[in-house]
Amino acid sequence: MFRTLIFALLIGYPSLAGCFGQTLTTVINNGDSSNRVDMIFVGDGYQASEIASTYRDHVDDTLGAFFNPGITPFPRYQNFFNAHRVNVISNESGADDPLNNIFVDTALDATYNTNGIDRLLYFNTAKANTAVNTALSGSGIDIDMRLGSVNSEKYGGGGGQWAVWAAGNTAALDIAIHEVGHSFANLADEYYTSGQSWGGGEPNQVNVTSDPSLGKWDRWLGYDDPNSDIGVIDYYEGARYHEFGLYRPSDNSMMRSLNRPFDAISRERFIEEIYLEVDPLDSWLDDSITYSADDTLWVNSVDASVINVEWYVDGISLGLLGESVSIDSLSLAAGTYSIQATAYDSILDHSFSGNSLDWWRLDDTSLLQQSVSWSVIVSVPEPGSTSILGLTGLAMLLKRRRKQRSSAKS
Repeated sequence: MFRTLIFALLIGYPSLAGCFGQTLTTVINNGDSSNRVDMIFVGDGYQASEIASTYRDHVDDTLGAFFNPGITPFPRYQNFFNAHRVNVISNESGADDPLNNIFVDTALDATYNTNGIDRLLYFNTAKANTAVNTALSGSGIDIDMRLGSVNSEKYGGGGGQWAVWAAGNTAALDIAIHEVGHSFANLADEYYTSGQSWGGGEPNQVNVTSDPSLGKWDRWLGYDDPNSDIGVIDYYEGARYHEFGLYRPSDNSMMRSLNRPFDAISRERFIEEIYLEVDPLDSWLDDSITYSADDTLWVNSVDASVINVEWYVDGISLGLLGESVSIDSLSLAAGTYSIQATAYDSILDHSFSGNSLDWWRLDDTSLLQQSVSWSVIVSVPEPGSTSILGLTGLAMLLKRRRKQRSSAKS
């Protein structure tokens, strides 16, 4: 039997008078904040003596659960993330537990029994946001993913603007990942209460539907992930706290039970959210000037193991040539050309294949691609060249492209 998880609620509180001793520590730095998903951790219920030990360890353990070995899709996109720890000092350790008459003095007022639900652990979002904004002031760091670690062993958590969890609990890491499903990817819970029937309209989350005929995830029907035991994607009745009238994509994923993978629909949603924050390219050669045959064109991708770069001359594909191309190597005849590099996530080469990288089936692929074009003037033709490319060079490049495509899809 699966474990019932906590509800995901967004809770607002009045403004605060102040927080205690907030400072910033960058834990992972993979690139400029403007082109990374910045994970911001804030902790509650950690005394000064616990910041550099217990709190640090809780954050490090959580990052390990995401990335090493992690749960898909996060390990593949590790270089797309930065992580920062905001260190907030509380006068006492732990969290309030009203049902057990436990009340402690913490900086962010973390408490169980939020909205009358014992295991719904949350904190004062206004205090958390102020502490984080103060610590980040002047850093240039954007906040893309908000994670709240509470120094408590009792099972609990909640998802809303912040993903909050009891970091001292034995299931802490799974709780954190589940709650990020709510707060970052806007995923719905997929568990239900027996006997409850849905009477509302179509939910806005991608992983639940009130009407299978709408085809909300038809593109994934029958898919059986070769990397997990998640089972076949279908329409399974029972989701979002209702046994009847709502449907989920898989029998038992992370959004239904802990210690499970995300299913294909949830994974695809995470990838979409990541690319809303990150472009495939970090930088490229200045595209505002004209180049000659002596120059080398280049781009710098976020992660060359994830991003392929396909090159084009006047719209003719040269194949996957890496992140730089020497213009002279293309054997261009005299003339003016437009040379383009299109960077894209290589999962696009695997769509609908059913293999281990079949992770994207949405029609719109624009988020996962980025193109840069340069104007090139070649003044001296190479011997035997044609008006576009030397015939031998073009044939070799197209042959290479076909081979690379075949290898990528195998």
